[in-house]
Amino acid sequence: MQPTILPGVATWSRWQADRAMFFNAWFVAGEGGNMVVDPLEPDAEDLAFIDERGLDAVVITNRDHERSAALFAQRYNVPVIAALPDASEMAVTVTRTVAHGETLFGWRVIGLDGFKTPGEFALFHRASRSAITGDAFWGVPAGAVRLMPDEKLEDPARAALSARQLLALGVRHLLVGDGMPIFNGAWDALLDMLDARNGVLTRRVNLDELTLASDDAPAPYTGAAAEVGRLLGATRLGYALGVLERGEVYCPNHWHTQEEEAFVVWSGTPTLRTPQGTFVLRPGDVIAFPTGERGAHRISNEGDTSCVVLMFANIDAGDVCHYPDSRKLLVEKTGTIVRSEPELDYFEGER
Repeated sequence: MQPTILPGVATWSRWQADRAMFFNAWFVAGEGGNMVVDPLEPDAEDLAFIDERGLDAVVITNRDHERSAALFAQRYNVPVIAALPDASEMAVTVTRTVAHGETLFGWRVIGLDGFKTPGEFALFHRASRSAITGDAFWGVPAGAVRLMPDEKLEDPARAALSARQLLALGVRHLLVGDGMPIFNGAWDALLDMLDARNGVLTRRVNLDELTLASDDAPAPYTGAAAEVGRLLGATRLGYALGVLERGEVYCPNHWHTQEEEAFVVWSGTPTLRTPQGTFVLRPGDVIAFPTGERGAHRISNEGDTSCVVLMFANIDAGDVCHYPDSRKLLVEKTGTIVRSEPELDYFEGER
């Protein structure tokens, strides 16, 4: 068993001479339990590693990765988890099925479309930006990633477009079941893979194709949003789509030090608060938010119909976001949130 740079994640592998690649299995110490994903036949050392830590579930990302699931389920008396469309096609008894959007021990299930089996899914861990992907992607040659051959896919074009979900999530580490995993640089590797495909316009998406999601934010900051820029492979500009129902607010009043924003009202009549006052907008309005305090803004929906707003900004890793109402600031590079007042002396705490 080989530990990885990701806390709680370890792997064991077997060389497949006929494929000229390694097959990989994963042990994950997750939130509230431990799981093995697409488990290969273990050796004594692998079992001793898991015996010491315990096991709570066996997860199979597609019906062809059943591998040694039955051995683990029986040895540790734990459930086998797979997607419903693949569950009945396995020899092992699947005791729980999952679908897109569910969570397993802190890892989100990402349903994949157009791949080899209808139940193919990946697991994504938001904090570490890591994805476990079974054999949806092959890590060959080492340092790169590709889809399996087109003849093995149900629909190669749909598979390529579906793979963009991991781009939208900003994946950093790609833990593949076949080939060499990619630690750091997974987003770029996936983008290179998609750009190399002919006949599929992967840098286009229609607004009606976006998947909206809401974070676990308290009311009224419950507006739904969809990441667009990363999905399309944008690196200098960020794009997002926000949808607000009556009474919802997209985010608290704020301004940026480095990132200049622009909103385009697509539908509805959202209310915009700025240093110049509060205004009701209408479809077709384009609003600029320059950097600094003059660009402070808060958008909400006080009307009777939903509002759809397209949002754009340059991307700057050195940006700091200020929230004047609560006197907070967010250092985006590190995700650190502190109070902006009172200001400290440079040598505070150093004497």
